[in-house]
Amino acid sequence: MSIPMERLFGDFNSKTLKEWKEIILTDLKGDEYESLIWEDPENIQIEPIYNPESIPELRNDITHQHSNWEIEQTLVLPKNKKILASLNSGATALLIKDLPSKDIETVFEGVWIQHIQTSFQSKTPVSDIEAFVSLVQKRKLDKNTIRGSLQYDPLMDGLRNGELQTNLWENFKSIQENVKELPQYKSVCLRGYEYHNAGATLTQELAFTLAQLSEYFANTNELKPDKIQVSLAVSTNYFFEIAKFRAIRILWKQILKAYNKQYVDLDLRAESSSRTSTLYEPQVNMLRNTSQCMSAALGGANTINVNSFNTVCLKEDDFGQRMARNISLILKEESYFNKVVDPSAGSYYIEYLTNKLSENAWKVFQNIEKKGGWLTCVKMNTIQEMIEKNARSQEHDLNNKKIRLLGTNLFPNREEKMSHNIDKSLTLNLLKGKEFKAMNANRLSANMDLERLAKEPNDV
Repeated sequence: MSIPMERLFGDFNSKTLKEWKEIILTDLKGDEYESLIWEDPENIQIEPIYNPESIPELRNDITHQHSNWEIEQTLVLPKNKKILASLNSGATALLIKDLPSKDIETVFEGVWIQHIQTSFQSKTPVSDIEAFVSLVQKRKLDKNTIRGSLQYDPLMDGLRNGELQTNLWENFKSIQENVKELPQYKSVCLRGYEYHNAGATLTQELAFTLAQLSEYFANTNELKPDKIQVSLAVSTNYFFEIAKFRAIRILWKQILKAYNKQYVDLDLRAESSSRTSTLYEPQVNMLRNTSQCMSAALGGANTINVNSFNTVCLKEDDFGQRMARNISLILKEESYFNKVVDPSAGSYYIEYLTNKLSENAWKVFQNIEKKGGWLTCVKMNTIQEMIEKNARSQEHDLNNKKIRLLGTNLFPNREEKMSHNIDKSLTLNLLKGKEFKAMNANRLSANMDLERLAKEPNDV
């Protein structure tokens, strides 16, 4: 016999925040309640108790209406065999990097592109989309079934290089025209994860991504919301990351309203953090990746791309890629993370964080707009210096163990040797930029890893 929900909860007495605090004070036996309050790097005060009084404006709000997500695999210059192997092993989406446009037809031989997401990232986006559209036409496929993203973000490319492309907006408009032939295909992907990997806070990542989106809307009337994908990093601050993915959807609604754009659901992509990946104890990265994937799934990402656990030291590794795919597969097939829509709705703590991150990011965004917008602030190095300041703070906290990375500054295995397991350069080619400061990504543990690597014996 089922019991009505009203009767079930009616058996419990609800308490006010004041009553809960009085109970906590009794248990503290003389200590102050304020001793339990701490402030996160996002400048959000975290209290020990939350209830409906904590979220009067965001109670039980559902931020998205889906529960499933695409499992994306990144492949650099892949062969046809590699693509088929990834798809047959659980991937439902592909991000193809640096593939010459002339090879697209050959590489996708036997691949049913109408049933997967196919995204491209290269220095030749116009040629890529033209070659891909040509392949769709040659196969006589229904263009409405073709999904994916061009991963085209010229403003982020400019920020990473320290100079903007010539004829940026003309090229941008040209690409919008080319992608019109594929109604469901995204012509722009805002790579917000780049801010995180350079050292930005969650609030900054949200605000700078929003300001960048505003810059695109302000300069191109042709850009439609249904042609946009937003890609954010997902890191190890579990509950905050869930709240961040929920917050970006709230901010998305606000920016569309500000520009009088017709509302469409945000296509939200998540990519696991490279900033928190470590060289030593690489298996611990599997734990981090699992936590990150959980946050992205619970936060409502449409597509999740988990990096290989050993990507710091290896260019490409079949086992690492398999483990990355399996994280999503296990969360779906064994933990049923894809069966409930927005499970965080109704969690007082997560809704409180969602509200605070939304408010804080909107304030930072408004300050950027008051200074002239994203592009003006980049040319003044304002955004770069804000990120650099926070990155230095994070590195200081890592050195002083306020930030802890298991296997690096917490319980490191000093007997572990990695020098013979590396097939890529770990030193960064830091760009300065010609027009303005370039934004350089860097792993949080990079200096510690290099110092430890230099001390390893050189066995002959």
